[in-house]
Amino acid sequence: MTKIWTKILENKVIVNIKLKFQTYMDSDLYILTIMTVAVLNWKIQTMWLFFSLGLIFLLLILFFDINRMRLIPLALSAIISLRLEQKSGFLLPAVIAAAIIFPLLIYDLYRKKVRYDNKILIGMFFLLIAMIFSSINAPNFITPLLGILMMIFYTFLFLYIYNKKEEQESLEANRQYLARSFNYMVLFILLEVLLYMLEIKAFSDIAKFFSGKQVQLGWAMTNYVAMVLLVILPLSLYLYTKHQKKFYLLSFVLIELLLLFLMLSRGAYLAILVMIIPFVVKFSSDIKDKVLFTKISLFAIIVLLVITLTVLIPKGIIKNYFAALDQRGISLSGRQTLYQIGISVFQRYPLFGGGIYTSEYYISLVAVSVYYHNYLIQTLATIGLVGLVAFLYYLYQILRQAIYKCSYNTYVLFIVLSIMIHGLFDTTFYNPLIMVLLSLILPFMSKNNKAADTAV
Repeated sequence: MTKIWTKILENKVIVNIKLKFQTYMDSDLYILTIMTVAVLNWKIQTMWLFFSLGLIFLLLILFFDINRMRLIPLALSAIISLRLEQKSGFLLPAVIAAAIIFPLLIYDLYRKKVRYDNKILIGMFFLLIAMIFSSINAPNFITPLLGILMMIFYTFLFLYIYNKKEEQESLEANRQYLARSFNYMVLFILLEVLLYMLEIKAFSDIAKFFSGKQVQLGWAMTNYVAMVLLVILPLSLYLYTKHQKKFYLLSFVLIELLLLFLMLSRGAYLAILVMIIPFVVKFSSDIKDKVLFTKISLFAIIVLLVITLTVLIPKGIIKNYFAALDQRGISLSGRQTLYQIGISVFQRYPLFGGGIYTSEYYISLVAVSVYYHNYLIQTLATIGLVGLVAFLYYLYQILRQAIYKCSYNTYVLFIVLSIMIHGLFDTTFYNPLIMVLLSLILPFMSKNNKAADTAV
């Protein structure tokens, strides 16, 4: 069977098709194509359009043995393609996708010897075990089962990327491909925000739209978008440090900053305030031509001032923006109720917690929310002291690996520290969006100080 398969792949026609397909897959046009389909899928509120095209691309990548990192845009596009209000709307496509895709990826992973020599991965296994034990106290069977299955997905995604990251091209090239994919993801997030604003006719009062935190994209609300941007921003700057002559890369950074500040997320703002000085020191040290970068920065500031003076101030956007911030203040009154519920659940089930992802159930008895809006309380309330030990081990291994001398590791360190700070007010860890992104980002970290940090 293997000989027949090899003979098919060596056929001249197949080889020519593969070369053309590989050229397309290595280009940005592929990323743009799949994300355009994702936004269209989002717009018409279905799952089948993206699922069908994504499955075709997946099969072709495996059939032609294309660099598996080309699956990353598929994963990111799948996130922004979701817009169904009811879980039942995407449950059937998700089950069908899992039934088809997972066996293929498992086979693809285990064709060669699989490496488990990563302590972050071990930490994820510990978390999975803690989640399984937490189901003992869950009020129902389905909720913890879904949480356990999601953790299995995060763990497998990490394991797959970790084993495939260096099979083709260099590690650094694949890191930059990851960052590039994130850049385009932000561009299409902006497109979705604009399309949503058109749908609800929000352009008549833009300030009210953002100050009212009305961003509801289906796959994410305002705070979730802020979390995603907080994760992506350091990688966009990392990519720019590797290609400092490509000034257009800074436009992605500006879009990310603009969207981040429009989300009015106090947790994200606090993370930026705490991390801004060490981050600027690191980023500036990576800039080779500081004179040229200063000129570009001054030009960007001048453009921003012109826009502020001619548009933002005359239309009252700046005034309304600060008024919205002042109205929100620094009060945690809305969070305190959630914290109290979480602590009560922990006190009731201190060892194993009340069950993974049961926070929505317990909160619904008193208030309306999905999470406890604090990842430490989320840990204690859902998976208890056993889970806290597992989570702290997982987090320790991430931080331990992130301090190794490697530029990519350092930018990841800023990501993790930022979501740790933001997570004190919004549950970042355990949020499926963040866990998927971390499972894509963390496998690319160098595991020792000897790793080369070469640019491509």
